[in-house]
Amino acid sequence: MVRTSAPHFFISYSREDANLQRRIVAELRGRGMNVWVDIENLIPGSPAWEREIERSIRAAAGIIVLLSTDSNNSEWVRREISFAEQNEKRIFPVLIRGNEDDSIPLRLSNHQRVDLRKDFHKGLDELANALKDHLGATLVSKRKDQETRKPFQITPAHLKKYALPGLFAIIGLACIGGLTLAARFIYTYVNTSPTQTATGAAIATPSDTDPVATDAAIVINTNLGEPTGKIVYTCQIQGDEVCIINPDGSNWRRLTNSPSANYYASLAPDGESVLFIAKETGNTEIYEQTLSSGTTKRLTRLETDLGAPEISPDNKLITFTYRASNQAAQVWIMNRDGSDAHVFYSSSSQEAHDATWSPDGTQILFALGRGENNKLYILDFAGRDPQVLNNSIDTRG
Repeated sequence: MVRTSAPHFFISYSREDANLQRRIVAELRGRGMNVWVDIENLIPGSPAWEREIERSIRAAAGIIVLLSTDSNNSEWVRREISFAEQNEKRIFPVLIRGNEDDSIPLRLSNHQRVDLRKDFHKGLDELANALKDHLGATLVSKRKDQETRKPFQITPAHLKKYALPGLFAIIGLACIGGLTLAARFIYTYVNTSPTQTATGAAIATPSDTDPVATDAAIVINTNLGEPTGKIVYTCQIQGDEVCIINPDGSNWRRLTNSPSANYYASLAPDGESVLFIAKETGNTEIYEQTLSSGTTKRLTRLETDLGAPEISPDNKLITFTYRASNQAAQVWIMNRDGSDAHVFYSSSSQEAHDATWSPDGTQILFALGRGENNKLYILDFAGRDPQVLNNSIDTRG
């Protein structure tokens, strides 16, 4: 999230360029630039992550696009560029890998760009100077706009046109409100007064209204105690890492410290260990860290891209997203120790991904669709077709 009022620059990049991105961000911050990175305190793919990207681009002084063959093929990078253009943000292309033919999208071909491939530090100096020049021009422009605005002055004409009619309207609304309140009081008194019997005993008159819809007092239990458990999430400390914290904000600590990105953290039901995704071998695999000892072990050796691991409530199975090259994503399951990994659901024409367990562990909820058009489906272990949860839902995962 953006945690400072100082002007910031949004950085758009491919996940394949995460290592270079971290180095560039560190160098720019060392040169006094405020750079916003999407995965700082955010979980990639979550609704909050997408909302914060939109907010950051809208509030940014400009957007830095790291150009490579992977970013040129990235749907998210293209979407971020489009959103920046829609919001009239200055774009700063930075060529970090590849060449002009395969790394620069057509829409940025005419933009002046910085090349970091040959002289990294010189290119960063040029970029930082361009950002500072842009900030200076933007601040001067804002000051001129503020100086040219005339202060609003209240004149007798304004009073005649707005104040007097408004005063009459307020008086009228007050009268109507008073009448309504009096009528409600009379109605309540008549319907709740006890009925006298022939002997003088009072019998309460039953109400004809639905008890759920009456104006009964709502009692809020404020003695719930402190929240319990743990929260694991992706944090950025010199790159994507896994961190843990108590729900009251105490006892924060970093769990991973690796040159590669670590994310998609998921806490075991017993709270003893954490699953996460790491790219140590060129592909993303599932790892597990025991919290008490800090030891980490690799659970999968599928040599492809995996994501979103989650342990079943009975602590016996793990569901995760499996994506082979040039194939649609699939929902897979495996034993708790990583053995017997196999497909749970797949579709030849749609992506199945980001699965989560039902509380009793008998069903799995997952997203199914293409691109941004996904529905939520539920599937049990009986082998039936998945059932759509709600046709009005359209989500990413």
